[in-house]
Amino acid sequence: MIYGFVAIILSLNLLFVITVIFFERKTPQASMAWILLLTFVPIFGFFLYLLFGSGFRLWKRKRYVRKSKNDASYEYEILRRLEARNQHLFASAKESRIRLLQYLENECDGCYTNDNHVEVFTGGEDFFSRLLNDIRTAEKHIHVLFYIIKNDCTGRELVDALRERAKAGVEVRLIYDGVGSLFSFGSLFRELKRAGGQVRAFSPVFGKINSSLLINYRNHRKIVVIDGNIGYVGGMNVGDEYRNRHPRLVPWRDTHVRITGSAVWFLQERFLLDWCHVTDYDLRQTEDLIRYFPEAIRQGHLGVQVASSGPDTDDNPIKGGLLRMFYGARKTLYIQTPYIAVDQSILDAFKVAVKTGVDVRLMIPRLADHRLVHMSTLGYAQQILESGVRVFLYHGFLHAKTAVADGSVATLGTTNLSNRSFTQNFEVNIFVHSDDFAQEQENLFLEDQANCTELTEEWFRSCPLLSRFWYNAARLLSPLI
Repeated sequence: MIYGFVAIILSLNLLFVITVIFFERKTPQASMAWILLLTFVPIFGFFLYLLFGSGFRLWKRKRYVRKSKNDASYEYEILRRLEARNQHLFASAKESRIRLLQYLENECDGCYTNDNHVEVFTGGEDFFSRLLNDIRTAEKHIHVLFYIIKNDCTGRELVDALRERAKAGVEVRLIYDGVGSLFSFGSLFRELKRAGGQVRAFSPVFGKINSSLLINYRNHRKIVVIDGNIGYVGGMNVGDEYRNRHPRLVPWRDTHVRITGSAVWFLQERFLLDWCHVTDYDLRQTEDLIRYFPEAIRQGHLGVQVASSGPDTDDNPIKGGLLRMFYGARKTLYIQTPYIAVDQSILDAFKVAVKTGVDVRLMIPRLADHRLVHMSTLGYAQQILESGVRVFLYHGFLHAKTAVADGSVATLGTTNLSNRSFTQNFEVNIFVHSDDFAQEQENLFLEDQANCTELTEEWFRSCPLLSRFWYNAARLLSPLI
């Protein structure tokens, strides 16, 4: 009996190896890591591949080609209506010579609008207080998408606020990720549904609609749009830890923003495209579509582009935008990320920037929420340090995902500096073209730097030999995680 089971596992391992070689478009590093794991640790590799492997390319294609086509059709309809009504807002993008701006326009229809105000939150208490206040004063519709919504004090407070607005007749739609919020379904959303709120899981682990047993292909986005004129995006999920209530990961440092202005349209568009994917909703047939995109009231002067990416697209606009920023930097490049697991293109961009005289600084957390991923981050940090980048270890847990170049352009959102964010997750970032905003982000980085230890080669040499071994071993395993 047991021999038959082992024979089946080994046969499936061989099938997976053939799949990795011939059917999946992985990087050479990821392909080799999977082949070695499946070959030399067959049973462990088999179960790890079931959880973390990309899955068969044909399965992925069938699953997301339809989404990609529908998204393109919906985007065309939305942009056609918005451009006809607000041609003056989009004309400025065509006059601009900024290569990053043009790249995002061409790659992901990242339309440039210049009438926005952006409010930055670096702590969860201020963020959730502002968000809940906006929700409680909503009059027409509230659209919410989070990777994680926990069934704790913060999660229940958010859902209760949504329930009250649904009872008052406000349209409430909520999407949570099927893996990120795996233990938060059921009782957490029951009263919201009874009040008329609509709740859907993105790729639930069990279910008929877009279900998935894979850890990959998760919706890592965090978007809230209220009445079509207030938008939120950034790194914060919904949970007590984001309000500095975690027993170990304190202080918790994150970055989230509140946007008013025409850029909110494109956060709204992103939510509605994902809503169409998790329901049978057809955006093109909605006669009152335009009510989700009300006339924007000029709130500021910031130029903003919204970029999204995911496994349903062949290219990655967010990664491309980051590379454009890295190669375009002339003086300074400051980056914050909780995780590092990157391919050679990012490492080469760092090297080129340093060799052309750019002051490149990278900030990562000292505390770990995922042990293996954190060890991989430190392994990459040592490699990046050797290229001349200054690396800082934040005394706490840093969950912010930001980059700012030359005090002139900045990006923030949900994208980590990792291959999982670049190739496996659905992500969203904003790119802000503004000296004032970028300088504000630089100042925040420097304030955080005062709460850091700068990593050096001596620091790594002082680490125990076993720790250094695990840092490098985890880095080699990073294509799998």
